[in-house]
Amino acid sequence: MAEASTASTAPASLADPPRPAQRVLHDGKEYTTVKEGMAHILIPPNTATSVDPKKHAKSGNDDEQKQSVFYNPIQQFNRDLSVLAIRAYGEDAIAAKTRKYHQEKLREKRKSERKRKARSENEGAAEGNDNKRAKVDDGAETAAAEDAKDDSTAVPDQPAGEANHANGSSKGPKFRILDALSATGLRALRYAHEIPFATSVTGNDLSPSAVEAMKLNIKHNRLEHKITPVIGNAVAHMYQFVGQEGIGGPGQKYDVIDLDPYGTAVPFLDGAIQAVNDGGLLCVTCTDAGVFASTGYLEKTYSQYGGLPIKGHHSHEGGLRLILHAIATAAAKYGISIEPLLSLSIDFYARVFVRVRKSPAEVKFLAGKQMLVYNCDSGCGAWTTQFLARNHVQEGKKGTPFFKYSFAQGPSAPPHCPHCGFKTHLSGPMWGGPLHNPAFIEKILSYLPTVDKDTYQTTTRIEGMLRTAHEELLFETSSPYAHTSNSSEPSTPGPDEIPKMDPLIVDHHPFFFNVSQLSRIMHCQALPDAAFKGALRKLGYRTTRSHCKPGTVKTDAPWEVIWEVMREWVRQRSPVMEEKFKINTPGRGVWEKKRTVEDVEMVDEAKDEEKKSEKEGESEEKESGSADVEPQVNDEKKKRQWAPGDGLDKLHKLEIVFDEKLGKDKEDKKLVRYPMNPRANWGPMNRAK
Repeated sequence: MAEASTASTAPASLADPPRPAQRVLHDGKEYTTVKEGMAHILIPPNTATSVDPKKHAKSGNDDEQKQSVFYNPIQQFNRDLSVLAIRAYGEDAIAAKTRKYHQEKLREKRKSERKRKARSENEGAAEGNDNKRAKVDDGAETAAAEDAKDDSTAVPDQPAGEANHANGSSKGPKFRILDALSATGLRALRYAHEIPFATSVTGNDLSPSAVEAMKLNIKHNRLEHKITPVIGNAVAHMYQFVGQEGIGGPGQKYDVIDLDPYGTAVPFLDGAIQAVNDGGLLCVTCTDAGVFASTGYLEKTYSQYGGLPIKGHHSHEGGLRLILHAIATAAAKYGISIEPLLSLSIDFYARVFVRVRKSPAEVKFLAGKQMLVYNCDSGCGAWTTQFLARNHVQEGKKGTPFFKYSFAQGPSAPPHCPHCGFKTHLSGPMWGGPLHNPAFIEKILSYLPTVDKDTYQTTTRIEGMLRTAHEELLFETSSPYAHTSNSSEPSTPGPDEIPKMDPLIVDHHPFFFNVSQLSRIMHCQALPDAAFKGALRKLGYRTTRSHCKPGTVKTDAPWEVIWEVMREWVRQRSPVMEEKFKINTPGRGVWEKKRTVEDVEMVDEAKDEEKKSEKEGESEEKESGSADVEPQVNDEKKKRQWAPGDGLDKLHKLEIVFDEKLGKDKEDKKLVRYPMNPRANWGPMNRAK
C-alpha cells in the first residue's frame, strides 16, 4: 500500500501527457503544470501569481517577484481575445490567399491557351492543326496537374480553417505568427494549439532563461514541429526581413505579429511594420497608461507617441488614438496604410488590432485623419476637434471621381471655451478615424456561442466588451457579416468576412463624457443616464455608451445641445439657487447662457399647440376607424433639431423632454460590460528579471 501511494504521488516526467496541476520532474527540478486555453506551461512550485505591493515593500522579499516571468493570470482575457481575433482575421486572410492563388492559376492557364492558339494557327495545314492542338492540350493538362502536385503552396478544396494539422503537415496556404516578446511562450503555445491553420509560430525573447523555459514548455506540449524558439532582440529579428524576400533571407514575412511588452510597444513598431506581410495583422499592447492616458509626463508622451495626451475622463480613449497615431505614422513612411479592426482600453493597458496594407494612395488620407483637440480640461470638460488637413472627393470631366487634398482652416475653436469661458489646452495630434471595424467585431462574436467555455474562460467579459465597442460607432457602416445578440448560432459569413472600411471615414464625434461630472459642474442632482439619453434622442441625436468606463455617454450631439439639456434639467427637475454658481467657476459660465422667460413661454406655447393637434388627430382617427398605432421615435433617422451655426435663439427654443423610456438601452440579454476586479491589487506585475 505504501508503494502504491508513493507511486501515485510521484512526479511525472516531461514525456508524460500534460495535465492541469501536474507535478513534473525534469533535470532534477520540479515544476507544476498550469493550464490556460489548450496550452500547459511549467512553473516552479508555490509560485505566486499575484503580489501585494504593500507587503512586498515592507518585506523586501524578492522571491515573490519570480512569478512575473512565468505566468500572469491577469492577462488571460488579453490572450483569449487575441486567439479569437487572430482566428477571425486568419480565416479571412486564408480565404484571400486562396482566391489569389486560383486567380493566378486561371491567368496562367488563359495565357498559355492564347499562346498555344497563336502557335497552332501559324503551323501547317488545317488537317494537322486539329491533331496538334489535341496533343498540346493533353500535354498541357498533364503538365498543369504535375505543377499543382509539386507546388508547395497548393490550396486544398476544404474551407479555410478546416485543414488537418494533426500530423504536422500543412496542405493549405502558409500562415506565420510571431510572438515577438514571448517570455515563457504561453501566447505562442496557445496560438499553435488553438489556431488550426497556423503553419508556424515563432517565439522570440531576449532573456536566455525565458527561452530555456519556452523550449521546455514547447516540448511538454509536443509542439516542436510548429513552434520555433528564438533568442535575441525582437527589433533585430524583425529587421532581418527588410529587403530579403527572394534572395535567401530568413523566409517569408509574418502574417501576424504580436507585440506585448512591459510598457510601451513604440520601439518595436518600425520593425514590425517591415516584417509583416501586405495585409497582415499587428496585435499591439501598451501597458504604460501613466504615459499615454495621463498628463503627468506629457513630454514623454510626445517623444514616444508623437502627440500630447488629453486630460479628463476620456483620457483613455485619447490614449488609444495616440497609439494608433504612432502606428499610422510609423507605417506611412513606407507607403503602408493602417485600418484599426479593434481598439480597447482594458484594465491598466490598451490593446489594438490593426490591419496594414501597402497602399501609397490610402496613405495620402492620413493628414486628413489626424486631429488636434482643444480641450477645456480646467473648466466644463468640453472639447473641439481640428483635423490637420482636408480630403475632398471631386468629379472629373468624364465623371470619374478623384481626390484632392488641401489645408484645413484653423483654428476651429477660440482660446477660451465658448461654453464656460475657461482656457482650453491643446492635445494631439492623434488618430481621428474609427477605432473599430464592425464586421471584425461581429465575426469574433459569432464564435462565442460555440467555443468551449473551459478553454476560453473569459468569454462573458469578451462578449460584453465587444458588444459595447460595437455600439460605440456613431456613423453609418455596412457589414455583410451581421450578428444579432439573440441568435444562438453563428452567422453565415459573406463573400468578404472582414470588408475594408472606407479610408475616407473620420470620426467627427470622438470621446465620451460622464453625466455625473456634468451634474457636478451644474451643482445639481445627478441626472439619470436614461433621462439624459432620452432627451438627446428626442432631439434626433444618437447616444451610446463607451467600453472604457461605466456611466459614460458617447453622442453626436454638439456641446451646445448637451449643456442646454443640462440647463433644462436644472430648470425643470432640479432647481439650484443661483448663489451656488460662484463667479469664475465653469458652472457660472454655462448657466449664464440659460433661457430667458420669453424663450420658456414660447416653448410652452409650442407644446400646448402640439398637444392640441395630437388630440385632434386622435379624434379623427377614432372617427375614421383607423387602428391606433403608437408613434415610435427613430433617433437615427429623425432630423436633428439644432446644428452648430443655428444660434442661441433656435437653441433656446428646443423642446427638451427627459424621456427615460426612450433613453433606456434595450438589451436582449444581460451582459457583463464593466466587471469588477476579481481581487485586490489587480494590476500589472513587476517587470520580469
